[in-house]
Amino acid sequence: MKLLSHGKFGKRIQYSFLISTVIIMLMVVFCVIGVRFAMNENIRGQMALDRIDNSINNFYKAIINQETGQRGYSLTKDESFLQPYYEGEELYTESLLELKRHVDFYPAMKNDIKEVTSLGEKWHDQFIQALVAMSLKGGQPSTEQLRAEKQAFDEFRQSYFAIIERIDEERSVVREKMKSRVNTIFLTLVVNSIAILLVNLIVNFKVLQSITRPIIQLSDSVKSYAQHQFEKDVPSYRMNDELSVLIKNIDTMRNELSKSIRTLELKANIDGLTGIYNRRFFNEFLKKQWVQMIEQSQPISLIIFDIDYFKKYNDTYGHLAGDDCLKAISSALQQYNENQFNLFARYGGEEFCIILLQRSKKEALTIAEEIRKKVLELKIPHKNSTINKYVTVSIGVATIIPSRDTTPETLISFADKALYTSKEKGRNCVTVYDSTI
Repeated sequence: MKLLSHGKFGKRIQYSFLISTVIIMLMVVFCVIGVRFAMNENIRGQMALDRIDNSINNFYKAIINQETGQRGYSLTKDESFLQPYYEGEELYTESLLELKRHVDFYPAMKNDIKEVTSLGEKWHDQFIQALVAMSLKGGQPSTEQLRAEKQAFDEFRQSYFAIIERIDEERSVVREKMKSRVNTIFLTLVVNSIAILLVNLIVNFKVLQSITRPIIQLSDSVKSYAQHQFEKDVPSYRMNDELSVLIKNIDTMRNELSKSIRTLELKANIDGLTGIYNRRFFNEFLKKQWVQMIEQSQPISLIIFDIDYFKKYNDTYGHLAGDDCLKAISSALQQYNENQFNLFARYGGEEFCIILLQRSKKEALTIAEEIRKKVLELKIPHKNSTINKYVTVSIGVATIIPSRDTTPETLISFADKALYTSKEKGRNCVTVYDSTI
């Protein structure tokens, strides 16, 4: 190298540059290791929660199968109903053992798992086995027995829903820990890199003159990545040296981390049963768009609808069929998420909602009527519905131009009132909110 012919001054520049490069590369390596460690910890936590989630769902499915089989056989004496009961018995035993094993993999969920399994065992051991045995002998349970069994089942189901929510909360905790670690790693990298580069710039100003711009750009990029803003590209650099390697490494980390974080965010925003957006993401989207619509003075419409007599549907066909019904309707209306100005989400239970941006009241009404027809065209049988032999929906529509005096809750309240009016009018219809409702 030519620097060697420049005596001590040249060697000082060379050594300074070499030491700075080595330090930066080591920091990058430690950053990669730290990010990988954080991601592995997150993956391990998420996998443990996935196993618990899967076992909990199997446990719940087993109890539902047993309840369905027992009720069917008790009412009809048809032994074919005993098949789901026996299958549920087998799945019950397997999933119960799995849940007790999973406690060691995620101790934070120990009390929750213990509660749901104890309630499930109580219902299974004290009620369902006795009721099946009684039915096989030709007996009929008393009203008090049925009431006690229903209370035990309701307590179990509430515990099931509670642990599902707890699992989602734990996922967020695991994810936030990873984000915190990654932010710390990137912040350390940025601070140390800037300090080293500033010292190197003072000592080797002429040598670094050609690379100061890409270094500053790279620093800005890293700051953006630390804030999870991955749209910013790494700076272009044509030289084949250590800085080029650094840029490529950070770009690789950016791509990997961006994919991982976006995957986790997507899971947190998607309803596990239907595959559409959940209420959490609905609330975030509505608040964000509300501010934008205020600035643009544009209307925002909300369509809220729920399935008519869905409780009767579950009582008639079972909760698994009810889940399939929710999935079918969600799939049929998934197209409303393909437009960036729309958002289709599950609001809760059998209730769904669609946000429409920059749409008039008339356009919102047209879309709502289109939704009502699409659901009816699915021809999902509902023999205990008093209004149609197929599954139908009641719909409420509200349109408003947001202002500083209104909130997203105002729009939700209007749409909810319109939905209530649709139910009062006989269901399977659309109502647009106005001040007379």
